[in-house]
Amino acid sequence: MSLLVLFVCTTLGIFCCGRSTRAVICCFLQGVSYEISYPNQTCKKAPLKTPFRPIEIPPDAKLLGKVVLGTNLAPGMGVLINAWAGAVPVLKGERAKYKLAFTEFGCLPISSQIHVENVGWIFTNFYNLVIGIEDPNEFIPPPSCDKAELQQTENEELKEFLRFII
Repeated sequence: MSLLVLFVCTTLGIFCCGRSTRAVICCFLQGVSYEISYPNQTCKKAPLKTPFRPIEIPPDAKLLGKVVLGTNLAPGMGVLINAWAGAVPVLKGERAKYKLAFTEFGCLPISSQIHVENVGWIFTNFYNLVIGIEDPNEFIPPPSCDKAELQQTENEELKEFLRFII
């Protein structure tokens, strides 16, 4: 089973999956993404047209309710969670419905569920969150990317939305 891991800096993001040997570094301000294959030591450089999407509760989200993850019968045995729902634009005239869960204190993401017509459900869970950046070098593309030429990929709006969705 793959686990989506996200590290975010103000301008960059790294997306990789648990046992995968590939990663994507997104340089949002520069409008470039790097897809890195570590075993092959290769790098694909592509345009990044998708705007940076912070992990946040959208302003128009509706609070569904509050729940305790764990138990509230003893101190420190549960976490208060806020559940949110709403919709965001995907393509012209289409919207993706979402449900989000964030902690009450600290507003840390727990999970997201997003439904896109003709695609289905996309589930994301967040584990072992760290406040801050442990290793800023994670955001620097490896030397294999130094000579990578900018390729034109099939970055359609929906594919980009799904590729970087939270």
